[in-house]
Amino acid sequence: MVDLEALIDSVPIAVLDVETTGLDPRRGDRVCEIAILRSVNRQPVDAYLHLIHPQRRMKSGAYAVHGISDDMLRDQPTFPEVAHEVLEVIADAVLVGHNLAFDLGFLEAELGRARLALPPVVGLDTLRLARRVYRRRRYGLGALTASLGLTIGGRAHRAMADVLLTRMLFERILDDVQRESPCTVRHLHAMQGGRIHQRRPCTLPVPPVVREALDGRRALRLRYRAADGSESERTVTPLALEESSGVALLIAICHLRSERRTFRMDRIIAMELAPEG
Repeated sequence: MVDLEALIDSVPIAVLDVETTGLDPRRGDRVCEIAILRSVNRQPVDAYLHLIHPQRRMKSGAYAVHGISDDMLRDQPTFPEVAHEVLEVIADAVLVGHNLAFDLGFLEAELGRARLALPPVVGLDTLRLARRVYRRRRYGLGALTASLGLTIGGRAHRAMADVLLTRMLFERILDDVQRESPCTVRHLHAMQGGRIHQRRPCTLPVPPVVREALDGRRALRLRYRAADGSESERTVTPLALEESSGVALLIAICHLRSERRTFRMDRIIAMELAPEG
């Protein structure tokens, strides 16, 4: 187990990202790619990357995000075949991810299918940390890192490319947080608001038009207010509804950049079904 009083640069860090067939492991969605980069004192010591046969078909919305096809996965191992390797790479490390609850939810579900358990972990979420350190209009991994001048080669929304970007973002956050003095794991844990809580299916009231879009696989036109108060119009294809800290969240593909985005329902000013086709 990680010592919370240790300086963050002295403990092993394992940056994690998974690509999946959909958005909800509780509804049968599965991991189709996993990447982990383990480092100590900011020096990489181990890397793990593997396509995973998900034992189900790829959803079209997921394929639109990461481009992983059923053909690419046909001869790949299933998760139980690689589960012990995954556990070795993350052992005794602080887990880091962008929207880490998403990755942990899938990792726990896959380990459960393999009759294994995720050991107690300390997780740090670069999304939550970035919201505390930087003021930006958008906090998606691509937009946020671009605004900070952080770039890499490789396709976005593939597991290792996202791991490398997340690692660069995490180290940039550490540099900015530790300008005056080094900080401990506990300090960062408290800064992000404590432990990572997984989202759960939404039980809050939502407008009927959202249910209609989800059930009919229809696009929505939204007018949305960002955290900084700015407003924008966009077209999205809803994928799922979730709930976190008493707030309803709409998970959707934003057509502007073909990105998976999370929209707070309480920030949607207006919405309507987009014309079919």
